[in-house]
Amino acid sequence: QAARHLALPANKVCVAMAPIVVSGPASLNVTMVHQITPLQFLPHPVSDAGSGRRRGRRMSTISGWQMKGNLHTLGYFSATVCMGTPARQFDLIVDTGSALTAVPCDGCPHCGVHKHGSNAGARFSETSSSTAAAVSCSQPPLGMSTCRQCDGGKCGYSVSYTEGSSIRGHLVLDDFWFGSESGAQRAVRASFGCQTYESGLFYSQVADGISGFSQGQGYGPVLFDYLRTATGCPDVFSICLSEESGALVLGGSVPPSLQAGWIPYTGSTSYVIEMVDIQIDGVSVGERELSYRSTILDSGTTFMYLPPAPYHSVRDQWRGHCPWGDCGSRSIKGEYPDDYCYAMNESELEGFAHCSLHFKNGVSIAFGPREYAYELRHGVWCLGVFDNGHNGAVIGAANMRNYEVIFDREHRRVAFVPSDCGGMSRMSHASVLQGGYSLNGCAAGGLVASTTATNSVTEATKSPPPPPPSPPPPSPPPPPHSSPSTSPPLQVPTEVSRAPPLPEPLPPPAPLHPVSASTTTREIGDWMAMEAENEGLSTGKFDQFVSSLPSGKGP
Repeated sequence: QAARHLALPANKVCVAMAPIVVSGPASLNVTMVHQITPLQFLPHPVSDAGSGRRRGRRMSTISGWQMKGNLHTLGYFSATVCMGTPARQFDLIVDTGSALTAVPCDGCPHCGVHKHGSNAGARFSETSSSTAAAVSCSQPPLGMSTCRQCDGGKCGYSVSYTEGSSIRGHLVLDDFWFGSESGAQRAVRASFGCQTYESGLFYSQVADGISGFSQGQGYGPVLFDYLRTATGCPDVFSICLSEESGALVLGGSVPPSLQAGWIPYTGSTSYVIEMVDIQIDGVSVGERELSYRSTILDSGTTFMYLPPAPYHSVRDQWRGHCPWGDCGSRSIKGEYPDDYCYAMNESELEGFAHCSLHFKNGVSIAFGPREYAYELRHGVWCLGVFDNGHNGAVIGAANMRNYEVIFDREHRRVAFVPSDCGGMSRMSHASVLQGGYSLNGCAAGGLVASTTATNSVTEATKSPPPPPPSPPPPSPPPPPHSSPSTSPPLQVPTEVSRAPPLPEPLPPPAPLHPVSASTTTREIGDWMAMEAENEGLSTGKFDQFVSSLPSGKGP
């Protein structure tokens, strides 16, 4: 399985101008403790009674907010989700670039054996959960106008991802168990996908499935929206990633005293921010602002993808300015032609240049070598920035490391707050948000996940590896709000999908560094919706926009 890689040149600190939330540094004072999904809550300091002085931060005592993952072997970060009655745990990739939450169905004839931890091959059984109910075609979830397929009265779905993976199945309603600040579990009824088919990286990945946190509602409300509706919590969540762990806080509130560089975002599906420049050691790369249009903040994409000219500037700096002088003397071959790697230790990595990302509203985000470079293997560090092949950029999980990235959906803004994300995962560092919920209610209290349901796939039922993706059809796939279809999901060749889908994508001349996990990019339907937004179309004109696309135009 290809690994998603994040990396920035060691001599450089990149400042991001995108709407990203910066996690709070150790000096930030917070007064409450948060729950985090497989990411962790950060405790807040409380006043010493009568002294007027602040105590140290008070750690959260609630479990269930941790996240885990890495860039070099997995290419993603995931969290444990607790669902059903009795409760079952599933490992799901946390993806801000897509909307659907989905897990493999019991009896799936073409789902992979997802070998994570001690619960390999987990499957969701509708008959084993007393609270499960299939979603009928006559009553699709709110926001999903019609079911894409209808099989035996069940509301079907199919999703294709731009790196070539696809999933399909039917929607189910069941209880999800969230951890609360009080230590109690909160059951929230929500719809999700029960997969009966997986291909590509969805088939081979270690994680069981995916949980989307975008703004899209093409498959009904996202899981976080169900939590908000049930609890009335703030429309805010944060993600904090380190090298191999992190924390996810759902529904926390932004303290009025928080000092953060807020970046506004647009878009109805993806989180689109207006980046206008990249600077290397304080010097602009000199590319026009328009080339960065539709920069997307996407935790499901492993690395950063830049337009050709800015990418070449960052790449050339990495290749030509090393702290030891002769860069070529330490050059190491990577896994793909566009991997640029060196043999070095961590102290040498810190000697690379500093970059910064600049946004239209004047906010800038600093990125050091630890945010734009990644460790391929012990003692080998590579650049984690790649050529998008066209205008537009993607800020991926690699660039979110060491920040608590706040998604304030109520005010349509994001911020990057410097933070000890590994400490959050260990519950030794507090979130800058106040209160909130964790994704894994099974770990947040006395709720014990069942182990009696189907946990693994036997050799007799294991399906063969999926066939390679077929060529794309002559026309784009239907958008999320299109009429039902019984046609198979669009398969996109891996060569074409090397970079995430952006306006007017062009295939690279040769297969380069592939995006490496099944949630690496947005759903194709989300990309098309973004195309409509770029064309200045209203939601009501989306269908006309889709039908007017010339043959072959698509991700």
